[in-house]
Amino acid sequence: MRVEAATVGQHAVLSVSDSCGGIPDHELDRVFDLAFRGDAARTPGQGGGGFGLAIARGLVEAHQGDIAVANEPGGCRFTVRLPLGP
Repeated sequence: MRVEAATVGQHAVLSVSDSCGGIPDHELDRVFDLAFRGDAARTPGQGGGGFGLAIARGLVEAHQGDIAVANEPGGCRFTVRLPLGP
């Protein structure tokens, strides 16, 4: 896992990259949906209700920011952008 933080213009940007193998392209648009769990996450007996990323999106958007995910070689990258204060 790799965590990076920077300021870009008037925003603080935090990104987290992993080597999970990526998220299927047809699921990328849904990972922030409430209660969504991708096909690979549907292993019986493993926890998680699909609320974490929806909560993260709600918190980020409540602070006038945005959150995104994209696949990259070997894994994926989640990026949060938040406006800097005055």
